[in-house]
Amino acid sequence: MNPTERSMTLCQEWATRQLSDYDARQPGTIFAEGVMLSIVEGYQLQSAVAELRHQRGERIIGYKVGCTSPKIRSQLGIDHCVSGRLYDSELHKSGAVLSRKEYANLAIEGELAIELSREPTPEDFSEMKLPACVACLFPVVELHNLVMQGEQPSAGELIAHNALHAGIVRATGISPEEASGETSLAIFANAQLLEECRGPSLIQTIHTSLKWLMEMMRTRDDRLCAGQIILTGSIPSLIPIEEDCHIHVEAPPFGRVEVEFTT
Repeated sequence: MNPTERSMTLCQEWATRQLSDYDARQPGTIFAEGVMLSIVEGYQLQSAVAELRHQRGERIIGYKVGCTSPKIRSQLGIDHCVSGRLYDSELHKSGAVLSRKEYANLAIEGELAIELSREPTPEDFSEMKLPACVACLFPVVELHNLVMQGEQPSAGELIAHNALHAGIVRATGISPEEASGETSLAIFANAQLLEECRGPSLIQTIHTSLKWLMEMMRTRDDRLCAGQIILTGSIPSLIPIEEDCHIHVEAPPFGRVEVEFTT
């Protein structure tokens, strides 16, 4: 067996373990054993896990862009954007009731997401405004398994964990034509404000994150397409959920999303 074949075989073995660990709510045991991956290797492992999930009937419905803000980068020790895949099996409607036991060290982000009307093109990003390829916008609560097993934070492990993604709770959303006026986003737990942001940074994050994702996808001979959901990245912090609570995100004019976490 040549080195390339050995590497592919090892990646498949790790992918099987990664998915098994994910299902068992004990993600990343290979990293606890000292495995270290480069960024390229992290994406290779993420893709291998995605293929296993496809084989068992799960469908990719979009992508997330993570580590877009200084707050999140500081929390995770990463200084650049990363991407992960979204699955139909982990999509929840606003008002969902979810058990914290279904996650490993559950944490959430409140952010804006978009649905694409078509594949983005470079022309969509010629100006710093909402890209013309956006069909609708809506707030989400992104769910995370906040577990990193390596001795030091690494982009390779983060990416191999699908950028910590474990699902989304989404609102209905609005069309771009309805997205007028001042924009803001606030995250509440049991009606108590946790974090908020407002102003042009919300639209700027959509613009820069989608442009980065389009370019990154093209480097690996892939494309975005109509109907896909894109999580554009959180400006507020990654928030641990350590007890039962009601979370809601208000993001005028984009809407409101809520979720109840139980034991």
